[in-house]
Amino acid sequence: MSKQKPSATPWYETANPVPRTRKTVTIIGAGISGCSVAAALQKRGFKVTVIDRHGQAGAEASGNPEGIVYPKLSPRDDLLPQVNLAAIKFASDYYRPFWDSGLGRQCGVLVVPENDKARSDFKLISQRYADQTEMVETIAHEQLEELSGVPLQAESALYFPKLGWLPPQLICKQLLELNNIPLVQADIKSLEYCEQQKRWQLYDKNQQLVSLEGDNHSESVIIASAFDCKAFSQTDYLPLRKIRGQITQLPCTEESRKMKMVICGECYITPAENGLHGCGATYNKDLFTTELRDIDHQTNLAQITATDAGLAAVLGQPTSDSLSGRANFRCTTSDYLPIAGPVPNRSAMLEDYAILRRDAKTALTTPGAYLPNLYVNCGMGSRGLSYAPLTAELLASEIAGEGAELDKKINKELRHAMHPARFLIRDLKRNRI
Repeated sequence: MSKQKPSATPWYETANPVPRTRKTVTIIGAGISGCSVAAALQKRGFKVTVIDRHGQAGAEASGNPEGIVYPKLSPRDDLLPQVNLAAIKFASDYYRPFWDSGLGRQCGVLVVPENDKARSDFKLISQRYADQTEMVETIAHEQLEELSGVPLQAESALYFPKLGWLPPQLICKQLLELNNIPLVQADIKSLEYCEQQKRWQLYDKNQQLVSLEGDNHSESVIIASAFDCKAFSQTDYLPLRKIRGQITQLPCTEESRKMKMVICGECYITPAENGLHGCGATYNKDLFTTELRDIDHQTNLAQITATDAGLAAVLGQPTSDSLSGRANFRCTTSDYLPIAGPVPNRSAMLEDYAILRRDAKTALTTPGAYLPNLYVNCGMGSRGLSYAPLTAELLASEIAGEGAELDKKINKELRHAMHPARFLIRDLKRNRI
């Protein structure tokens, strides 16, 4: 009888989970990632408190007047487009009540090819997703103007009828208000775990213990503070990058007012709302100011022209003094996928899985070591509105112990692709740490 081989390394399984007795959760960060997971947990009967240094929801990256539920598909069977497809499917249903109430518009999103490679990819994408026309379909040139409302020059485009735009800050505020979730103003700088009480303590920038709705401890904590996740010793290893983005708001013209949907290419542009189109956003990798720059407005206008000359023509040539906008920072990851899940005990994981440095294919049976009831939800880049509903549901399902329900929502391969421990495992296998 042959000896049975051990299963693949179960790094994503928690070795010694700490049971929850009080169901209290504190979330650090009141952007779309924090507010969406707060609502998901509140609906499951958890007592949730959100903490934000600004004392209001959606004050930073989620503060733009418009945000796009943005599609990014590929003809290849890569994890990034698979996660993106799962996310936009979930998001299109998640936001419907907000759209129905008048927040933003489920107007559809049209993606035009940016170059020859994109045109070639679009043909393959249309074949790959031919049986999912409710999510995406290819639109020929002769149908584009009737569909979009403006005379586009593109040969064809991908149309996502269930997507659209939303005001992120208002969505964040409603998620908290509709679920009666308190928002505490504090600038959290460190976390400490109290072994005796099996609770987390949160300290502000003055080293003062922060009171959480009359309590000084929280059974579970979720760090959802974008790039500021790196400020905590428990998550400072995460490969996050802070990238500035500036959006531009420009006045509509008589012709551009006819635009019916979001159009994306080199940039995105939204249909006119209160006489303005929103477009953007720039990618400034080594610039760390939120001051508006005219050069970035001009970059956004140039990207409209690069997206489609017909689109640029109907927008005319707006003057610099007619432009407004906003700048803030995205939080991106090294593999461009979001991070959602339990926070690893880094030192223990490196010790337990050290053999992977010598043999990346070693099958181990040791479960992963994770910090007790500590989670992270960040790294969504420019797709926060797209990813947040899905990552929130995954986290809430995991925290609530809904294993079977979790498996129905998304397969394990895609969950592991967003897992916080994936970077440690990869770096061990590549002998980088």
